[in-house]
Amino acid sequence: MELHTFSERFRKSHVQKWSQQRPIAVFCCVDSIEARKLIWEAIKHKAQFFTDGRMAAEVIRVLACDVPSIDRHYQTTLFSASEAYAGECTSKSTIYTASIAAGLMVGQFTRWLRQMPIIREQVFNLLAQELTAS
Repeated sequence: MELHTFSERFRKSHVQKWSQQRPIAVFCCVDSIEARKLIWEAIKHKAQFFTDGRMAAEVIRVLACDVPSIDRHYQTTLFSASEAYAGECTSKSTIYTASIAAGLMVGQFTRWLRQMPIIREQVFNLLAQELTAS
């Protein structure tokens, strides 16, 4: 496995340079629905695996797809920025939520690596201790 990280703003032009010699997995870890739309449109025909972690306080939503080029579900989870929930930033009290989201995303990645069916959507409400998956 080769791991490439970029500590800079995402640009569509980066994707054009990606080699198709190896399967590409994309982890979308951004805090804006507009950024998610931009990333999805740029990578859906290049990546073989995609996962997106979203959270609001102690509610986590992890989306994943193993064939982004034909996936129809992820697109339905995108909406306009004006419709986004604007919760207060409570990062000090919910930093553990981001770690759990990351673990769920890596869990989907390992399922993909093992050629097991991925779970396309998981919602975990930590306060209620409820996990739903579909």
